[in-house]
Amino acid sequence: MKFAITTLGCKVNQYESQLIREALKAGGYDEQDFSLPGADLYIINTCTVTHRSDAEDRRLMRKALAFSSRIIVTGCQAAVYPGEIRGLSERIETVPFDQLESVLGVPFPKSITDFADHSRAFVNIQQGCDNRCTFCIVPSARGTPRSRPLEEIIHEISRLFDSGFREIVLTGINIGLYDGGIPALMRKILERTPMPRVRISSIEPWTLTSELISMAVNEPRICRHLHLPLQSGSDEILSRMGRPYQAGYYRDLVSEIRSSSRDIAIGSDIMVGFPGESEEQFRETFSLLEDLDIAYLHVFPFSPRPGTPAASYPGQVDARIVKDRASRLRNLSKDKRRSFIRSQIGKPEEVLVTHSSGNSFKGITSNYITVEAQGKAEVNDRVKIVFEESCEGYARGRTLG
Repeated sequence: MKFAITTLGCKVNQYESQLIREALKAGGYDEQDFSLPGADLYIINTCTVTHRSDAEDRRLMRKALAFSSRIIVTGCQAAVYPGEIRGLSERIETVPFDQLESVLGVPFPKSITDFADHSRAFVNIQQGCDNRCTFCIVPSARGTPRSRPLEEIIHEISRLFDSGFREIVLTGINIGLYDGGIPALMRKILERTPMPRVRISSIEPWTLTSELISMAVNEPRICRHLHLPLQSGSDEILSRMGRPYQAGYYRDLVSEIRSSSRDIAIGSDIMVGFPGESEEQFRETFSLLEDLDIAYLHVFPFSPRPGTPAASYPGQVDARIVKDRASRLRNLSKDKRRSFIRSQIGKPEEVLVTHSSGNSFKGITSNYITVEAQGKAEVNDRVKIVFEESCEGYARGRTLG
């Protein structure tokens, strides 16, 4: 029996696909590439954060339908809009993730031991969110906050280390809501596992504590990287989004981080074209981001999600205006990334090798800079370099020792 799986969306989806993969392999299945015919089972793990992800989900479903095999669609779109999926074909089974184990007829492991096609492994620590931002469908797909047991997390990280991984990324739907707090979890991971690098994925700004900032700055095994979604720099838009802070709070948070470290990478998510966003309100966002000492931006056009309050808000912004605003912010992000890399020139850093080819390699630093350098190294090696040159979106470095 053969299976093929493809995954769209966030790190949580990618983690859950790895669970599916390991369960099926333990059950006697062999994996093949999703793009090829011949599998007995095709699984599509979907995302439904935007119209674009919905469209990509449907494209992959149509591709699988051409293979005359069993098709299972899971993930967020299957949880929220199953009727739309089944409308494509009666052959498609929509199965929420928590029901997959019984539908597939194989037991799911408590933890993963590998992470296919990745040099860094994601470790899911938390599910659900109760903030209910007016634009977000994820709480409907993922439910209320709940935390994964500590012992499962520790066991999984130790197994991943034994499998050769040297960096894990803690991920979840809203990881700042982890029971007992992220700092306490991080201390247990550092005490009880040998994993040399632990990275925190996106964390909501109102859940970031001074204790966690201090750990990210001062603990060598915790990556110097914080991704803090802002969404908008306009207080009025933030209020209509249901975000529980104002722009000034975010500015002060970045200042607190920067007062502790000039080298830590700070990233952000920005949404453009939220209903009613005026040019003046967009300029508030642009001006705030221009002033902030951050390293990069992820920019997303607003996408109305059926079932969310914002989908029916008046004042939908013209698509051409949204495209222009997104382009302006993405250009600003390039400038921010370039400036941050230049600030690191001449400094030594450890690179985790993610790609190796002959006498050169590519890797990622603790502070989230992609580096290319000359020298022999294997994937998952940790190599000391010094930054020498800023390139477009990455740096060139020279190996030390």
